[in-house]
Amino acid sequence: MSLLATLFAAFGGGVFGAVIGGTTAFIFTGFLGLTGIAIMLGGGSDIVLNEVAFGPFFGPHVAFVGAVAAAAFAGRKSKNNPKKRTRQATAKSEIASTAETDATDVQEVFHADGEAIKGEDVTMPLFKTKDPSVLLVGGVFGILGYLLNDLFASTWALPLDTIALVVLIFGFITRLVFGQSGLTGIFPQGEKRFNFTGKEILFHGIWGAGIAAVVAYVSILLDVNNLGFAISAASLIFLYFGLQFPASHHITMVAGYAALAFNSVWIAALFGLVVVIAGEYTQRAFNTHVDTHIDMPAINIAFFSFLILGILS
Repeated sequence: MSLLATLFAAFGGGVFGAVIGGTTAFIFTGFLGLTGIAIMLGGGSDIVLNEVAFGPFFGPHVAFVGAVAAAAFAGRKSKNNPKKRTRQATAKSEIASTAETDATDVQEVFHADGEAIKGEDVTMPLFKTKDPSVLLVGGVFGILGYLLNDLFASTWALPLDTIALVVLIFGFITRLVFGQSGLTGIFPQGEKRFNFTGKEILFHGIWGAGIAAVVAYVSILLDVNNLGFAISAASLIFLYFGLQFPASHHITMVAGYAALAFNSVWIAALFGLVVVIAGEYTQRAFNTHVDTHIDMPAINIAFFSFLILGILS
């Protein structure tokens, strides 16, 4: 297929991601990734895995990147819309009356229908905005994400997870272009940025190492490094049932890389323990009290995949 047609498809992927929401698009990545892996294990083609789940349709560097940028743009644009200033000003005055209020509330904005829109909310389908410019932003970022990943993966052959790197880069770009909360958020006075207890760290370490171990075991048996990632992505569907459900794809993807690089469940489990704790600190550092989304899993997958693939192995 021609480059122009592929880029037009990437535009469509970014638009579709914006329409249905970034998290929903990523859940589709998981289900289609599982389908593609099943086809490959059955002796079939890798087209569904590489060109649908991780291509211009649902590749996180296209659909998720487009959705993140579109959400940030929609939040910024509606915040500056004079039709909502009165209601927005009232909300801000109420927020300012208490020093303990979560700083994300300061970034809350309203559309004409009165429903709150937050630029950092990647679960919200932006179809509700009925704004063509929001979808155009999603499409343009989808194209840019596709092109940058192609440069990193095909032209430069960087020894890391290039899709995660692209999601990370465009997360920072989106915040710098559309955000107003600074690169690391606006924390309420008196709130510590890193306020973890020893019990919390132990809890995260146990579930991170445990999930990494079982993912590594299956990855080695099947010789597939991204099965756990696909399962983790698909599992985020439970967020829509109102459950307190963790993002785990940074753990499972890094565990898959470590398992095949070192052929060891033990080493993969150690990486899982480190990654889950690093993820908690990364989340607090870059994605708390903010008005755009910087993806915590992408930061950790990019860093630890480079450590494994580019340095240690």
